[in-house]
Amino acid sequence: MLKYWKIAKRNSQRRRLSVYSLTLAAVMLTAMADTAWADIHLKLISGRRTVKDKVSFTIEVDHEKNENPRNAKMPDFIKFLVDSSEPASGVVILDGKGAMRFDGATHTLSGDLEITYGRHVVTLQVSSPAVITLFEVSVRGAVVREVFGESPAAGTSAAASSGGSAEDRITALEQKVKQLEAEIEALKRGRRN
Repeated sequence: MLKYWKIAKRNSQRRRLSVYSLTLAAVMLTAMADTAWADIHLKLISGRRTVKDKVSFTIEVDHEKNENPRNAKMPDFIKFLVDSSEPASGVVILDGKGAMRFDGATHTLSGDLEITYGRHVVTLQVSSPAVITLFEVSVRGAVVREVFGESPAAGTSAAASSGGSAEDRITALEQKVKQLEAEIEALKRGRRN
C-alpha cells in the first residue's frame, strides 16, 4: 500500500513541474510577441485627438540592421489602423494616393499595401470632425519612424518641397528613381505569378 502512495506523490510533483513549465513558456512567448509587435508599429496618434479636417505626418521607412535578403529592395507591406471614439468616416492617404477608406466605423484596419524605402507623407482626412483615439502605421520588414519638423506637400519628398540646393534636388530625384525601380520590380513579379 505504501508503494502506491509514492507513485501518486511522484505524479503530483510532475504535474506541478509541467504546469510551472507551461506557465513559464506562456510568459516568455507573450514577452517575445510583445517585443516583436513594438519593433514594427508606429503610433502617430495615441490618446484622444480631435481631427477637424485632416492631419499629416511624415514618416521614414528605413532598412533594418539584420535585414532579411528578400527585403533588400523593398519592405513586405505597410498597414494602417484607425480607432475613433464614435463612428467616423474618412480616408487615409499615402503620398497623395488613397490607401484606406472607412465609413461610419470606430475601428478600421487596412489591408497589406506596397511601400518603398524613404520618406512618405501619411494623411488622415475625415469627412466631419472626429475624435481619433489611435492612428497607427505598421511596416513589416523595415524600421519606421516619424520625421518631425517637416510637412511637405502630399506626393513630394521633403527635399524637393523645401526648395533646397541642387544636391537636395539630386537626392530627391535619386530616391524617386529607387521607388520607381522597386515598383517596376513588383510589377514584374506580379506578371510572373
